[in-house]
Amino acid sequence: MNGNRFSVSQEMLRRATRVIPGGVWGHNKFPAAYDPGEYPWFADKGEGARLRDVDGNWYNDFLCGYGTMVHGYARAEVDMAVAAEAANGDCLTHATPRSVDLAELLVELVDGAAWASWGKSGSDATWTAVLMARAHTGRHTVVCVDGAYHGSHGWCAWCNMGDGRCDEDSAAVRTIPWNDLEALDALFASEGERLAAVIITPFHHPIPGPAMLPNPEWLAALRAHCDRAGALLISDDVRAGFHLDLRGSHATFGYSPDLVCFSKALANGWPLAAVTGTERLRAAASRIFTAGTFWNSASSMAGAIASLELLRRDNGIERMHRGGAAFVAGLTELARHNRVPMRVSGPPAMPTVTVDGDTDHRWMRRFAVHMADRGTLINPMHNWFVSTAHDDELVAESLSHAAEAMVRTQEELAAG
Repeated sequence: MNGNRFSVSQEMLRRATRVIPGGVWGHNKFPAAYDPGEYPWFADKGEGARLRDVDGNWYNDFLCGYGTMVHGYARAEVDMAVAAEAANGDCLTHATPRSVDLAELLVELVDGAAWASWGKSGSDATWTAVLMARAHTGRHTVVCVDGAYHGSHGWCAWCNMGDGRCDEDSAAVRTIPWNDLEALDALFASEGERLAAVIITPFHHPIPGPAMLPNPEWLAALRAHCDRAGALLISDDVRAGFHLDLRGSHATFGYSPDLVCFSKALANGWPLAAVTGTERLRAAASRIFTAGTFWNSASSMAGAIASLELLRRDNGIERMHRGGAAFVAGLTELARHNRVPMRVSGPPAMPTVTVDGDTDHRWMRRFAVHMADRGTLINPMHNWFVSTAHDDELVAESLSHAAEAMVRTQEELAAG
């Protein structure tokens, strides 16, 4: 590895630590696991499925802005729609026609949706859905799956790391194991009449993994329990939404939620979140108050309309699936050839990669460093993403990087 390869990034980090706690903020703290001399900390350009760091190094990017980029970076049709709308003035005093256009499109596309509401982040969406559920049921307790992440707001603080939180923030939150029918039955037997909602992701993607698909029997039992108890079922589709199905990921796995939360890929990287709901929840949605000054900004909504129409026009979901399947198959074969006990789980368009016995994630961390050194970005403890811009050539090139990085990682760890 070239020790001077990240000199600009290192200098940027020195500047940043003086004015930003930790140097970077939010989920972008991920590089803190690495010496800034061996991994990029700052990027300055994205183009298609590739990302350039501040030192001018280009990477095949399998993080895709943590799932925001279904069409790749700087997709012209999306960004032109955003720019055209912003030229009219973005954060106007009133809502704009784009909010109506986007709501109509989501109602058309998403299974079970009768209306849509807005936010800017996934945390906005899940919190809004919880408020709606509580307003509709008159109850307070919410149930999550052990290890699931539903944002950084206080109500789900039980699953978040970091100081500054208190037990009262999540006093009305219960947890259950994923796919556990007996635990589900026991929960509703003891607390069913007090539950406002159960919130689940379409498939379970704990960090660092592995990912777990839902048991259809568990999903059916969950829906039946919610109906009998008068609780709502919320689908947190923030991470998976529009990577697996234009109808919402719940259509892929065969369940019918009352509320669905979207963000990330909704506008191909432009900040936007949405909650869709069934007709019977319209009144409750109208009664709650949650707001943000920028929630009705029209430019991101224009981007979302363009992005969703592109996915529909170009059969983008299938393209992501094919690209992901090719990448997963190649990676699995490389692991077999190199005798690495690697496990790839979850849908091919957003795979989770783990190594059996790698409890401290050392193997995956070193693999990520060697992948970056060769020109491909991955995350050792988060699922990866494949966009429509990940074509056959880029997938093949990334697999060649993986072949070299896998050998180098094995040699390095064997040498101690």
